[in-house]
Amino acid sequence: MANNLKSFITVKGNEEVIKLIDSLVDKVNDSKDDSVIAFATTFYDEVDLTEGGVKNDWSYDNIGTKWTTFCDMIDEGEFSIESATYPPKKFFIHLYNLCVKVDENVEIEVTYEDETFSPVGAVVIKGGLNGDDEKEGYIWVEEDDSLEDPTVDKDWDDEDYDEVQMEFAESVYDKQQELLDECRRLVETDGESIDEYEG
Repeated sequence: MANNLKSFITVKGNEEVIKLIDSLVDKVNDSKDDSVIAFATTFYDEVDLTEGGVKNDWSYDNIGTKWTTFCDMIDEGEFSIESATYPPKKFFIHLYNLCVKVDENVEIEVTYEDETFSPVGAVVIKGGLNGDDEKEGYIWVEEDDSLEDPTVDKDWDDEDYDEVQMEFAESVYDKQQELLDECRRLVETDGESIDEYEG
């Protein structure tokens, strides 16, 4: 069975682009559709649907995963989503393309974690000048699969369970911030064009 993976997305941009993101989040929240359909039809204009929901092929081709759903609004321009098995990198690029029409300097930052914490990772997408002095989007991804959850072998009522869980959560957060810093540094110099990205 595939694992679920949670992504935390921050859109960094002007007031107009933050309003765009918040309106999309409101729209997906207010939808009466199935959560997978609601997510896809909110962020994409043309979605291939079947009686059972969003077609898997369409989802892989456009979002990057078998299914993706909205989770929570975190703050203005910040929200979380859940997907099957992989971070939906094609969605992150699509989101950047939606936002850059409103704010040419917008940046998308993502941290993610598998439910087993293997992997955890980060993504940064931002604009830069190409060799022809034209602005285009670039992406950099960093991932780590070395973290092991120490609570797996514990029972929730063990005396030190809460402390161990808290320490591990902090180590996951610290690792994600380390990976995010690396993405911020490398996207400027080594980022791949989002038009050619196949990850």
